[in-house]
Amino acid sequence: MRPAVAPTDQRLLFGLGAAAAVLVALALAWPRAAPAPLGETEFHPAELPRIDVHVHVPPERYGWAAEVFARYGVRVALNASGGHPDGGGLEETVAAGRTVNGAILSYCSLDFRYVEAPDFSAYATSTLDRCRALGAVGLKISKALGLGYVLSDGTLLRVDDPRLDVVFEHAGELGMPVLIHSGDPQAFFEPPSPDNERWAELGEHPAWSFWGPVPDGPPGLMWPSWQEVFDQFEARVARHPRTRILGAHFGNAPEEPETVARMLAQYPNLYVETAARVPEIGRFDARRMREIFERFSDRILFGTDFQTGRSGSLALGSAGEGSDAEQDIPFFFAQQFRYFETEERGLRSPTPIQGDWPIDGIGLPREVLERFYYRNAMALFGLPDPSAPH
Repeated sequence: MRPAVAPTDQRLLFGLGAAAAVLVALALAWPRAAPAPLGETEFHPAELPRIDVHVHVPPERYGWAAEVFARYGVRVALNASGGHPDGGGLEETVAAGRTVNGAILSYCSLDFRYVEAPDFSAYATSTLDRCRALGAVGLKISKALGLGYVLSDGTLLRVDDPRLDVVFEHAGELGMPVLIHSGDPQAFFEPPSPDNERWAELGEHPAWSFWGPVPDGPPGLMWPSWQEVFDQFEARVARHPRTRILGAHFGNAPEEPETVARMLAQYPNLYVETAARVPEIGRFDARRMREIFERFSDRILFGTDFQTGRSGSLALGSAGEGSDAEQDIPFFFAQQFRYFETEERGLRSPTPIQGDWPIDGIGLPREVLERFYYRNAMALFGLPDPSAPH
């Protein structure tokens, strides 16, 4: 069901809705040569099953993607581009998941352009009911919330707008976790100049800059600061203690692991995942990062942000002007596993365009790895044990 009245003068900037944001990233993937061989230290990843809670795969690519995931121990992947029901693609991704025996499962999404319609509440609850009935494992909310939806008064729809309370409350009632991406790397909110440490990425994607006036927005509309968007996210988490919220990209604050640790301690309903942020968290003291992973070992989940498009394009954690090559996939997975499983220092980043600096492994103990790689996802999403014999 959709609201009978659409909001006035409302639009999505840059196509930052959940599906469009993925298509932009997939259409522009950064090319790089095959990586040099891994260092002298021989490495064999732990023989543990993995559940990747954050990937983007169109239904046409499920067969190929499931084979790739299985090659790296990913028994189940959760598709953040699952779509919305009744014409928005959810039925197709759920059906595709059955063709790979549940190796890829779907989140669903909502269209927040209807937030100003008088029957938005009915739309939200009925759509979530439909998502659950179709088999969606959770709700995915993209960074367009806070950075994309322009309301009729010329302002951006805030992450903590009270009109969206019904969405989070009903998701909680249905037992559907909410994966939410709020904001973006802090560098994207700073001037896009050669001094910006993410200049290479912003150079390929000028639309990813959230500095200054909003392009094509109403006169005078400025991008919020990173802190403003993050504060809205925290307010949202605090407001719904009975709804399990999964903060994408290491709780939306990989540059501030102490902030993430504080929030995990303060909000028992908050979980975080690691998709596309190993380069960022890998810059911090390895001993302290290991302490955070061990202290909150029941609420930190494995994610990669592995993305593929209908045409076969590939983006491994981030994207540039071309397409990553399949030969890059082993390096992408291996460097993440090295970070979590070894205490090696000076590892090369799995996604150099995000910042080509070295990272230090945190060497998690096996019991923590088990929770991180798959047991936490089992508990959060109600999934069967991927380590059990089929």
